[in-house]
Amino acid sequence: MEPEFKEILKDFPPGPLCRYRSKASFNWKEMCLLIQGKDALILKHKIWSTLKKDPLFAHHTSKPTLKEARHIAFKRARKLAEYDFMPTRHMVGRPELFDNFVMAVGQYEWSVLVKLQLLYNFAMSALYGMGSERHFNDIQRLMNKEIGACFCLTEIGHGTNTKAMRTTATFDVKTQEFVLHTPDFEAAKCWAGNLGETATHAVVFATLSTPDGENHGLHAFFIQIRDTNTFENLPGVTIGDMGEKLGLNGVDNGVMLFNQYRVPRVALLNRTGDVNESGTYVSPFKDKKKRLGASLGTLSAGRVGIASMAAANLIKAITVGIRYSAVRQQFGPEDGSNEELPVIEYQLQQWRLFPYLGAAYVLLQFTRTFRKDFTDMQRAMMNKEDPDQLAAVGAEIHAVSSSAKPLSAWFAQNGVQECREACGGHGYLAASGLGNIREDNDANCTYEGDNNVLLQQTANWLLNLWSLVQRRQSVAPYTPLGSATYLDSAESILKSKCNLDAPHQWFEPQALLDAYQFVVCHLLRSTAVRVQQLMGQKLDAFSAKNQAQAYYYRPLSIAYCEALFLIRMLRLLNDPNIPEPLRAVLKLLTALFGATNLMKNISALTQGGYFQPNTSAALEAAIEQLCERLKPEAVALVDAIAPSDFALNSALGHSDGKVYRHLEESMASSMSARPDWWQLVVKPPMKASHL
Repeated sequence: MEPEFKEILKDFPPGPLCRYRSKASFNWKEMCLLIQGKDALILKHKIWSTLKKDPLFAHHTSKPTLKEARHIAFKRARKLAEYDFMPTRHMVGRPELFDNFVMAVGQYEWSVLVKLQLLYNFAMSALYGMGSERHFNDIQRLMNKEIGACFCLTEIGHGTNTKAMRTTATFDVKTQEFVLHTPDFEAAKCWAGNLGETATHAVVFATLSTPDGENHGLHAFFIQIRDTNTFENLPGVTIGDMGEKLGLNGVDNGVMLFNQYRVPRVALLNRTGDVNESGTYVSPFKDKKKRLGASLGTLSAGRVGIASMAAANLIKAITVGIRYSAVRQQFGPEDGSNEELPVIEYQLQQWRLFPYLGAAYVLLQFTRTFRKDFTDMQRAMMNKEDPDQLAAVGAEIHAVSSSAKPLSAWFAQNGVQECREACGGHGYLAASGLGNIREDNDANCTYEGDNNVLLQQTANWLLNLWSLVQRRQSVAPYTPLGSATYLDSAESILKSKCNLDAPHQWFEPQALLDAYQFVVCHLLRSTAVRVQQLMGQKLDAFSAKNQAQAYYYRPLSIAYCEALFLIRMLRLLNDPNIPEPLRAVLKLLTALFGATNLMKNISALTQGGYFQPNTSAALEAAIEQLCERLKPEAVALVDAIAPSDFALNSALGHSDGKVYRHLEESMASSMSARPDWWQLVVKPPMKASHL
């Protein structure tokens, strides 16, 4: 191993976890280098070791007030900006490093990361992706931290339904300005992070109207909202704070209204559409749908990031859950030895936790590759490449992110809760760290689009592809990322039968992907038929889709995304350069992830005729056997992806495994102290007067 990694990948200290670390069939350091990469490990180590030495980043010993949380989050975000761990050139040139920066800071504290990202990086990404040369000066000011921004899309009355946004931007030819206006409180921009107390500028989405009266739909503007010297709201802008939330309280979410607020014409981010000096709307996209497709791809930035954030949360939680399970001992065989077993030895504990360990690895691989897809699209837009190709890529990225964001958030949320329960009563302690992970991850299920509503976007895209399949046209030009190219073989896939009746046959991820592709094709055909049936009952298209949401649209999108997760994981597994011990355990882990989630699709597999009478029993047995085979590997697998003990900040998940010592330390300060209000306890209550 290279000398620089001896400090980064140090051997763990002796302790209770050595029992399982010694049983692993692979070298956890080699796995760490494979699944994370050298440069990512160097970056994470630099971030965590720097923050650990800085008193500003010392962990809270008690929960701060809202005001304190906001103040400390801003100071930490500003200090992170000064450290410049992720220079702007790397954000564009090294997208995989950017995701690792997000994970490293987020695993320390999400409020700090979110505040930093929204103030500078997210706005720069929006200007790069949706703006043009005329916005380079604004980008430079953001890079220099001269200004800070927020992202204003959601309104009080509308969130996911962007077409119904009611903030308006009307062009005035005489003054060469757009007039932004909020017609009523329901149209007020809200939930924008940093808007409440921090941002001087904003990326604001509004419906654009030209002097001829035509509405050109939703467009983005980069505008100033506060005076950079006095920090007062600019005339025509009203800003308020939304108050305390369930989590992420270091972030100041705000609400904003415009009253005939004028901004210069060049405030319009004009990559996909512009208004010239004469008031005429111009666009490189002749087809409005293609313009929307490119715009939707750009707007996917938040959802791409959330998938990485969710993966980081799941990694923290599963680290705590598995390390604690390998130390905590309960019950044992009744053989007179009085030996208690670590709870990881029990099948049910394995069945509860190991699939989420698999999900953590799968999400790491997916988010790393999907970030590159998104960055490649941004580069293509900046280089003004083929508009038709850009529209296709943008539409697919929108479809993928509209399912990957929900599934990643749900995997994390369900995984955190399962780890919390699997750690018993101690998991309910703040010292476990699981409560903070759960509260902060909860927001991932809602912002940038409600999960269940977003899934319908994916289903709509798939149904458009299915219409091509029915006309015997290739879908390949419309899925340039390759997420749904197998639909070209839908006819043969739907005729196929599964003959895997032995558990070991399900250890192959390709067999699971074959089954998933059948599920997607079956659900896609069934959904199209169901919608047509409903429309045949004289329902309009909107009502027909509404009545097909629960058992058609939703499971279709979920199956498509889980199949895509397997596709991306198989790319890694098929790399000939991977050492065989690593490939072998990754195959088992991927198989457990795929098999566990495939079980949710038994109905589609049996109704479609793919599964035979004994197939589901073989799949269940495979899951049991995979759990048993992964038991000696689990702790080492966690070690390969776990954050540092400083970032993890958990008494139950510390890498030395000394759970009870760390619990004692967390409670030590209270062992000799009486409460400030102790006199109320010993003083008898006053008797009520009956006079």
